[in-house]
Amino acid sequence: MRLAVDNDYDEIKEIFYKHKEWFPHVRTDYMRRMISKKNIVFQDGVLITFHHAKRKQKIGDVQVNKGETVLHQIANKESGNGKAKKILLEFFEWCPKDVYLSVRVDNLKAREFYDRIAMKLIGTHNWGKGKVKGKVYVKRKSTGRFN
Repeated sequence: MRLAVDNDYDEIKEIFYKHKEWFPHVRTDYMRRMISKKNIVFQDGVLITFHHAKRKQKIGDVQVNKGETVLHQIANKESGNGKAKKILLEFFEWCPKDVYLSVRVDNLKAREFYDRIAMKLIGTHNWGKGKVKGKVYVKRKSTGRFN
């Protein structure tokens, strides 16, 4: 996996702004912080922001354990070119344990994508005091292979 470096900032910013409909909350200071913490994969025009949990945490009604990965955002510079799927599958293999993510209910394109790559729907999540509904998915890792 290729982690983002400072020189990638302008292109990462451009990709996030292109997808502002789904990422209205992503600010430039967040982008810079994730780059400096080495929590952005940036490869072939695809970005993935993430963190490895340092302690137990909840995503909606789902428990994430220490060492498991929480995927925050995935975005592709050129939608529909197949690169997001390729990079995300590599990301799953690269991560040491299970990978969790949450997605808005109304983001049907993303939810269909997660279904196609065999992520499991395991819970719900809400933002904005319950006004924005979400779903929680996981990609399980066991004995070196995802199930």
